[in-house]
Amino acid sequence: MNYQYNNNAARLNKRVTFFNPPGQIVNGWPSQDWTPYKKLWAEVKSQKGYKVFNSDATQWQGKRIVGIRYRNDIHEEMRVEIAGKLYEIESLVNDDERNQWLTIIVTEVL
Repeated sequence: MNYQYNNNAARLNKRVTFFNPPGQIVNGWPSQDWTPYKKLWAEVKSQKGYKVFNSDATQWQGKRIVGIRYRNDIHEEMRVEIAGKLYEIESLVNDDERNQWLTIIVTEVL
């Protein structure tokens, strides 16, 4: 999702919610559930079926790529809700180490 040459904020057209894992301190007490943390605008992409089968990349099935503006408070222990579905964060990539864009690879929680 490298935005270096196409810095177009209009692509951030999906609303996503990040959740903190259980055990985070909320109102002075450790939470028992996943708690909403931030709602952000993001670009969400998925691999098209023909690309998955042509490349024999079946490990990409059910995964999404989420692009957001860089934030240092997002980490891999969090979950992301996209259009009512919950996803686990697999990896975070700071594009070109410029602290401008963050690419997040997520897998759906079943």
